[in-house]
Amino acid sequence: MIRTPSILMATAAVMVISLTTAVSAAEWGAIKGRLVVDGAPPKPIPLVVAKDQFCIDKNPVNESVVVGEDGSLANAVVYIRLGRRDKIDVHPDFEAKLAEPVVLDNKGCHFVPHVTLVQSGQPLILKNTDPVGHNTNVGAFNQIIPSGGETKTKIDRAAAVPISVTCNIHPFMKGYVLVQDHPYMATSAEDGTFAIEKIPAGKREFIFWHEGPGGMKDLKVGGAKADRRGMVELTIKAGETLDLGEIKVPAASLKMGR
Repeated sequence: MIRTPSILMATAAVMVISLTTAVSAAEWGAIKGRLVVDGAPPKPIPLVVAKDQFCIDKNPVNESVVVGEDGSLANAVVYIRLGRRDKIDVHPDFEAKLAEPVVLDNKGCHFVPHVTLVQSGQPLILKNTDPVGHNTNVGAFNQIIPSGGETKTKIDRAAAVPISVTCNIHPFMKGYVLVQDHPYMATSAEDGTFAIEKIPAGKREFIFWHEGPGGMKDLKVGGAKADRRGMVELTIKAGETLDLGEIKVPAASLKMGR
């Protein structure tokens, strides 16, 4: 059968309408806020760096709690919680990013970034820019990465909370990787700010997490109170950004450890 131009144009129009309908069906909103420490933050516990002169000279610092002069809290994680059988609409803009690799680097004898965000099945490149070898241990991956080397892996299963990243050669190194079945997650920057965009509208359960032993339990978020897991239910409105403002994190919950 030979398709006439009018039929082809009609088909294309239907495809455009279908795509537009799919994108607008969920309707999208956003969330943002800033995490600050309420009270005197704990003093960093010095790391015991006794192996490889390069690492000793680099003198890496304890990053388990990073607080700015104004109290801003970095490296906290905010993400949507899904139940075991729950699904969530994902904005089309995120689809292409799923194939883009996320890089976790061994740099200066610490993990960069300290907290890595990756979707289940997304390529994860474990890199080593240091002149010494590192053994990166994350999920089922546990291999030596030589100086200047890198290897690609992936984590297929989401985790309820961030999983630890360690180096068996340099036990003072520690980081975290959060693996989710969706892209709706963020880490707080050095100034404590975080933002998640293009979230499907509706009531959503959000987890606020930090590696401190007290976590984020009982955190007051946007007029609501998080439970012992740091979970709070928030409503995302279509076409709007839910601004949570300044969220105070009790200093006592950030007691440092390694």
